[in-house]
Amino acid sequence: MNIKKIDFSKLNIEIVIFALIMAALYGIMMFTNGPWYDELYTYYSFISRGPVYAAIHWPVPNNHVGYSVLSGFLDLFGNSYIGLRGVSFVAAIANIILIYNFTLRLLNKTRKDKINRAYAIMAAVLYASANIVHNLSVQGRGYTLAITCLLVAIISLYRICVEGCRASDYVKFGISLTLGLYILPSSMYWVIPVCLIGGFYLLSKKQTKVMWKLILTALIAAVAVVMLYTIIWLAIGANLLCKNPESPLYGLHQVKVILKAPIQSAKTGIEYMLATPYIQSIDRKVATLGMPGYFRDFFEQCYSGLGILMVIVMIAIIILSIMLAVKNYKNNNQYFQWLLVGGSMLLAIVMLLIQSVHPYKRVCSFIMVPMSIGITLIISMVISSISSEKVRAIASIAIVAILGVVSVIRFTSYDYNRPLADRENHIRDALVAMEKAGESVSNMDKIYLTDDYQKYVLKFYYDVEPEAVSLEEANYVMISPEMTDEDYESNEWPMLVTYDESVIDYINKNFSKQFRRSEGDLAYIICVR
Repeated sequence: MNIKKIDFSKLNIEIVIFALIMAALYGIMMFTNGPWYDELYTYYSFISRGPVYAAIHWPVPNNHVGYSVLSGFLDLFGNSYIGLRGVSFVAAIANIILIYNFTLRLLNKTRKDKINRAYAIMAAVLYASANIVHNLSVQGRGYTLAITCLLVAIISLYRICVEGCRASDYVKFGISLTLGLYILPSSMYWVIPVCLIGGFYLLSKKQTKVMWKLILTALIAAVAVVMLYTIIWLAIGANLLCKNPESPLYGLHQVKVILKAPIQSAKTGIEYMLATPYIQSIDRKVATLGMPGYFRDFFEQCYSGLGILMVIVMIAIIILSIMLAVKNYKNNNQYFQWLLVGGSMLLAIVMLLIQSVHPYKRVCSFIMVPMSIGITLIISMVISSISSEKVRAIASIAIVAILGVVSVIRFTSYDYNRPLADRENHIRDALVAMEKAGESVSNMDKIYLTDDYQKYVLKFYYDVEPEAVSLEEANYVMISPEMTDEDYESNEWPMLVTYDESVIDYINKNFSKQFRRSEGDLAYIICVR
């Protein structure tokens, strides 16, 4: 191949460079920024136990099942960092590329290529520079992968509605909905809006045949989700029934329980799952009046210091999108894009109001997709009103350059790169000190656990699961800060042992070697009998 004949202007080199930069940044974060409690819990309880185990267990609703199953396969390669965070890493890079390509697709109908590319990279940078997106990018949780599913869903929906789709687009749409909900039940906050937007677009355009195909695809996806969760319900229910002395199935193997009483097993599993919902409803008046404050705090976690401004921007985008959708009804591309941008955010807010919930802010991280695309489209529209093509080009490039400088400052700031873990890192510090002193962590056998963090850290960093025993039987114990200071303030969960003078006295009399590396309030001390 003659390299001189290659037209590099068509390679979209800007997204290649940006994706490589972010891949390097995410790669560094992946291996240097220690995992925090939820990640370690996910690794210990599900990922490290293999994909099959992850697919049939639900001890608490904090299990992102689909993510844990996929990560379970990666963990088979033997690197805990890759096993825990590899799927999120790939999804984070994919999201940047998908947002760029989708924005470019939306703008291709009306803008010249070079200006298009400037706007498309703007959308990618706006999305990636949001702090909450950045922090979740390599976390061993399902949020980033769920956004990948969202992007695949809306791109497939665009092809179905606007471009004249192929059968594969329905397949991609259905799989993205299924996997999104299998990863995170809270994906319903984008799954339902996306389906409603697609149905409304097709109905308003009188494309009834396509609409029924879309509805059928969504129904098949719903059935697939139910089937995947039925596996969990059966496993949970059978486990509860065989361990319940009052059950006629008590003492039987789980598989036999499922075969003998599948409906009862599933029913018991569903009841268990619904009894421990992930997001609790709050008073409707409080939820409604507090919604602006909720989104202010959400956007503070995206762009610190701009929370109120971003709420105003979101409201403006929703209103303007509805107006522009009505105005551009005859232009299929613009009609769809404004329905998608405004409708996805509006319907998500409506769902939160109907349910009277203020979920964890990371649950709503998907909102940065329509926000980033919406801001970009509106800036594009404003600049396109300038009569001079040269001025338009300069203005668009200038905005991207300014955004790039601001993003570089943000990406290199401590706020964007601060450790995800604190207590977890201090436990590891004590273990490192123990190893440096010649004691082998791999040989730890019987341990008196004083909090849940310890077993998770041991499993992730050292692949060690010492037997948890009483203090009298233990050969090892880690003294946590709560055990030595009765005035120390900490959450009761997931702490197991707090201040107890008799425990400390026993340890001082019966355990000799002590190792610590960290100093300060969170320092841990490892004692060896």
